[in-house]
Formats: sequence, C-alpha cells, structure tokens
Amino acid sequence: MELQVRNAQGNVPERHREYAAKKLGKLDKYFNKASRVEMVHQEQKGKHKLEVTVFADQFTIRSEENDASLRACIDRVAEKLEKRLSSLKGRLVDAHRRKGAKKIPAALMEAPPKRETGPKIVERKQFVVKPMSPEEASLQMELIGHPFFVFQNSETGQIAVLYKRKRGTYGLIEPEV
Repeated sequence: MELQVRNAQGNVPERHREYAAKKLGKLDKYFNKASRVEMVHQEQKGKHKLEVTVFADQFTIRSEENDASLRACIDRVAEKLEKRLSSLKGRLVDAHRRKGAKKIPAALMEAPPKRETGPKIVERKQFVVKPMSPEEASLQMELIGHPFFVFQNSETGQIAVLYKRKRGTYGLIEPEV
C-alpha cells in the first residue's frame, strides 16, 4: 500500500510519515487490494487538520480529524477508518448471507459540475458514475462520511441523489426527464 502525503507547508516530519504508514498499514487486513492511501495535512494556528482517504477494493473510504498533536490526529483517523471498515465488512457478510454473492460496484468520487460564474467554488472533484442500488449507495455514502451521494440507480437507470435526513433516515432525489 502506497502512502501519499500532501501538504503545502512541507511540515510533516519523516517520523510522523512513518508512524502514519505503520498505523494505516494495519488496515490492510480489511482489503484484498489496497492501492494507495492519501494523507492531506494542514496546520493553522497550532492545530493540525488531517484528512485520510483510502483507495482499495473499488471503495473510497475517507476520514478527517483536528487536534493540536499530529500524532493524535493520526491515531483518531486510523480508529475511525477501522470502525468504518469493520462495519462495512459486517454489512457485506450479512448481505452475502441474505442474497448470495453480489458484485460490489466501484466507489464514486464526488464532483460538482464545472461552472464559470456564480458562487466561488473552492474545490472540484470528478468521478465515474456506475450503476448501483440505493442500498449500495447508502453504504458508499457512509464510507466516505458525506451527507449526500450521487449515483446511477441500477433499478431505473437514472442519476439519483441519496441524502441523510436529520433523524438518521435517508432521502432519495430522482429527477424526471
């Protein structure tokens, strides 16, 4: 598994990089093939912000933490990712037992459409939309830790948006074309 560290300041010491590689390397037991781990570090006013994204087995799993200590950020991010992966494994095993083997689609990376005018867009991402059921979309949404998820509904063939409601339930937006 390859660890990529991105930060503009270049202030992540080698010992912290090695510590992160060791902690995040323990997540290998949840994957058949983990291609890479991307760690984004920012430091502002003595606080560290750490975002970690794992690209493995057609899934994208993401977590972030803020703390005064970079080592504490690494520990907490690794804990969060391990909990998410353990939950994912349990859900996949349960689904396999209920329905039999089912191919799991590739994970999506969210991306807003490019626009030249309007509000200031500070980040752009692109992703490939692959068909999946709303249940699979909810699983992917939990893995990346976002409140919404854009996907192609395999039942209708339409692009849909799944979002988390205030009481923990989900909503599904399907456009009429």
